[in-house]
Formats: sequence, structure tokens, C-alpha cells
Amino acid sequence: MTSATVCSNAFSAASDTTPAVPAARLHHPSGAELVVALRGAAVLAWRAPWRGADGTSRVEDLVDGYADEAEVAAHDAARSALMAPFVNRLAGGQYVFDGVRHQVPPVLPWEPLTMHGFARTLDWTVVDRDEDPGRPADGDPARPVSVTLRASLSADAHAGYPFALALEVEYVLDAGSLGVALRARNVGATAAPVALGWHPYLRVPGHATIDRLELTVPARHAVVTDAGLLPLVGADAFGAIDGVGPLPLVGVRLDHAFGDLHTDADGRARTLVRDPATGQGLAVWQDRGLVHVYTGDGLARRERAAVAIEPVETLTDAFNRADCAAGVRLEPGAVREFAFGVEVLA
Repeated sequence: MTSATVCSNAFSAASDTTPAVPAARLHHPSGAELVVALRGAAVLAWRAPWRGADGTSRVEDLVDGYADEAEVAAHDAARSALMAPFVNRLAGGQYVFDGVRHQVPPVLPWEPLTMHGFARTLDWTVVDRDEDPGRPADGDPARPVSVTLRASLSADAHAGYPFALALEVEYVLDAGSLGVALRARNVGATAAPVALGWHPYLRVPGHATIDRLELTVPARHAVVTDAGLLPLVGADAFGAIDGVGPLPLVGVRLDHAFGDLHTDADGRARTLVRDPATGQGLAVWQDRGLVHVYTGDGLARRERAAVAIEPVETLTDAFNRADCAAGVRLEPGAVREFAFGVEVLA
């Protein structure tokens, strides 16, 4: 049984054809579905079994992705964009690496700032699929299915970034989770600056807005920014906190990053958005880094219909920070992987 929601889109239907936007699809025996655009490798739709307040189980949209072809073309709000080779904003589109100053124009000509990297503009190719969940024993769940996509970033493709990377992303779909592993390999002859991240907008079924939800972030630090949302210099960028929440989101406007995340016993840090009345919601996990939370205020479309919970390897504007220099540096031949994902909270 499926349901139409405020965040349903043209890619949510269980169909193997999306003529306007080439995409890869995964189907899990549980009813979970995943649709990934081949341009940008963004998640267009993620649907999974969800038990409603009435006790009825149905498949629901959990990502507020691009709604249609026009939003895909416009990169509207960078919905579910993979961020590489930099995350969020690059101050003035400038940075210095190994003594050389580089100027990077906005990634797309209509964007006001240089932000979110080039990965979202690349053509990705499916290089591996595992769609056979096997035949589970009685009472056992089917194992996950997965798809892996690959793209290349050549040294002469983007002004201001003269470095060559091979990018790969693996999406793993299970009954109640979506796992992501984003990898970058330096295939050039010199070291390159690289930072990885993800920019999903997540929704809790039954909520047309985020105003009746609450947020919990397991952070020891809040990132302090200037008026342009750039982190302050050095240690001034980190304000000590004892976690966030559970914070009711009604009336709260966030476009903030949090760091020094507490991890659970499995080594993963989890940021939660859920309905306090039922406990149902979503957990965004990551193996390291920071998390950026944006409540969607000011969006031209579907303002505050979903919350962006963005796992990122490092601070915004990391290419310009001495305290991030070692973390973003990727030597020739080296590979870096950033793992993250989303889980359904019962």
C-alpha cells in the first residue's frame, strides 16, 4: 500500500522508467525503494515501510528530493546532492593550496555563491549492482540490495580546481535504512584538497511541516559563524555545548553545523529528527566529521516541509582554514571514504 504525501514526487512511483531524468532504481522485498539520478547521483526518492499512528504499515516517502525534471535541472536547494570536492560554501570562491591561489566561480551560473562542489553536476555510471537479496530463512529478513556509481573529475573540467579525482558512491538499501559510502581517489600527479558530504532533506511521514518534530544532535560543539555563515577563525569557531535537544522545531530557524559528535557503541554518531508524540522518526548516522542542520527557512519551494541533516567531513570553507589543511589533503593515489546513512526509528 502506498500513499501520496506533501513530499511525494514524480520519481516516487514504483516504475522502472523516468524518461526525463535517467536514473538507477533499487527495490527491496520489504517494499523499500530507491531512485538515484545518473546526473549528480542524487537520491530522487527513498521510500520505506512505515507504521502509521493507526498501526497500519505502508510504504512512505522519507526524502524530500527533487519533485520533477525542472527541479533536477535547477539543482533546487541541492536536494540530496553529493558534495565533493568541497562542502557547503567556499568563501569568495577562493582558496590557496600548496602556495597557489585558485579562484572558483559558482558551480552553476545562477547560483549566488560557490558552494556544494562539482559532484552534483557530473554524469555517473552504474558500475555494480547487487539486487538479489537471496531467499531468507523463515522469519529472517531479506538482506540489503545495493548499487554503486562512478564518476570522474578531470583536472581541466572546472576553473579553479586543477585536480583529477575518481569518485564513487555506493547506496545500500534495506527494509528500514539507506546506507551511503562516498569515496574519492586522487588520480592526479599532485596532492589535492578534498572534502566530502551529503545534503539530504528528510521528512517524517504524517507531518506536512517540521513544526511538530524535535531534533537531537549529539554534539559537544556548535560551530560559530559570521554573518555570511562562514566559521570564525581558529578556536573561535567552536562553542562548547552539551548536545542539542530534544529541541522542538516549532519557531526554530537553523542553518548551523555541529561538531565533536558523541558516537554510539557501534562507532556511529546519530542525529535524530522525530515526532515526540510517537517516537517515530529518522536517525542520520555518520562515521566521523560534523553535521549541518538546515530547517529549510527561505526555500522557494516547500519551505520547512523537511529538514536538511547533512553529514560532512569537515567545516564549511575548509580549504581556507589552517586547522583543516591536513584533513582535506589527499595525496596522489590515496583514497578517502566517508560513510553515512539514514535509519528509520521505530
